[in-house]
Amino acid sequence: MNRNKRVQTVLCLAITLAAASVQAQGSDAGKPSVSSAPSAKELRAADRILRKAVLRSLSRTKGLNVDRVVVVAKAGSILLEGYVPDSNQIDLATSVAEAVPGVTTVTNGLIVRAEGL
Repeated sequence: MNRNKRVQTVLCLAITLAAASVQAQGSDAGKPSVSSAPSAKELRAADRILRKAVLRSLSRTKGLNVDRVVVVAKAGSILLEGYVPDSNQIDLATSVAEAVPGVTTVTNGLIVRAEGL
């Protein structure tokens, strides 16, 4: 639980940093304020943090073999691809990924393939 709170804190920090990239405007009260969107670098950093958090959660789940699983993160959306040894692990991987803070959607492209093939 403590580790989940740290992951959630890191994700919140990354999102806050991305949102705080607004440049200060002059003190003209009559002008509407203009905010800039997060830079591509900030978005990639947030995606990396989320990807690592999902991978960490998957790898720590008992009964789930993630040796041949790839995780792709893009703006809160997670894509799981690769192979697992049995079909029960497909649903397990989806539910674990959905429970990670910051994940909005999970697309599961995992395929059942026996070990050694």
